[in-house]
Amino acid sequence: MSSSAPWFKLNDWTVMAVTGPQALPFLQGQVTCDVRDLQDGKSRLGAHCTPKGRMQFSFRILALDEEHFLLRVPTSMVAAVKESLGKYILFSKAELTEEAGRYQLRGLYGDEARATLSEHLTEPPDTPGDWRATQDGSVILALGEQRYECWLSAEASPGLEQILGAPTTGDEFWRLLDIRAGIGEVLPQTREQFTPQALNFPLIGAVSFRKGCYTGQEIVARLHYKGKLKSHMRRLHASGSPPEQCQPGVPLHREDGKKAGELVTVASDEQGALECLAVLDDSALEQTLSIGETFSARVGTLPYTVE
Repeated sequence: MSSSAPWFKLNDWTVMAVTGPQALPFLQGQVTCDVRDLQDGKSRLGAHCTPKGRMQFSFRILALDEEHFLLRVPTSMVAAVKESLGKYILFSKAELTEEAGRYQLRGLYGDEARATLSEHLTEPPDTPGDWRATQDGSVILALGEQRYECWLSAEASPGLEQILGAPTTGDEFWRLLDIRAGIGEVLPQTREQFTPQALNFPLIGAVSFRKGCYTGQEIVARLHYKGKLKSHMRRLHASGSPPEQCQPGVPLHREDGKKAGELVTVASDEQGALECLAVLDDSALEQTLSIGETFSARVGTLPYTVE
């Protein structure tokens, strides 16, 4: 590599598109975030819910223009996206397509990440969540300090790999960074299990309470204005827990054996220990927790405040 910035291939996520003259109003009536806020190179996290307010899938979305939206979703959730949006899009002048053949996802992280992008692609944005397009149609998305996600066009990817070398597989590390950022996601094991509030989505700008109606909005708004949430997503450290015992949807237990919550996402850290995001009963915060009734876990910190 010509740079010391770690250069990753991301297989666990892919890009889908919603296009057409009614793409904007269609999405506005379906998802938790306000897609009208996507001007000027902004992206948003969001979710699509059932009518009962349970999350069908989660995503990051940006708008190339008012008729062309890109959604970055877990690769394992593509079928769920097609199923949950497909039943509604039939009534709109919009189309849902997979874009895996058009975009290849790569990640850059580290002290030289910004300089590497500036030299070989384009000057990346400064603010996390903002994105910038290149002349060849790639998307450069800022996710945090010296952390960038590249949705590379088919034309850009080979040339960049000639310069930087073949990327290493980075799904585990990329998910670890999401865990440390307090960003959970819906995976096949947890589809229709969590509300947006359970995954702290209002705290990370993934839910708008002023945008108007969307599928599941009545329940989500009622929880926000009238509900008293008794559980929230927390970050956990689970030293020594084998990965096969820690999967999304696996229950957490209290000292007395009663269920205290469920895992959301899991990744190994630099020392081989596990870090997790989990929806946890607030009353269990001070207890010694176990995952799958076997492996102990302790509550860590998040970069935002959970009331």
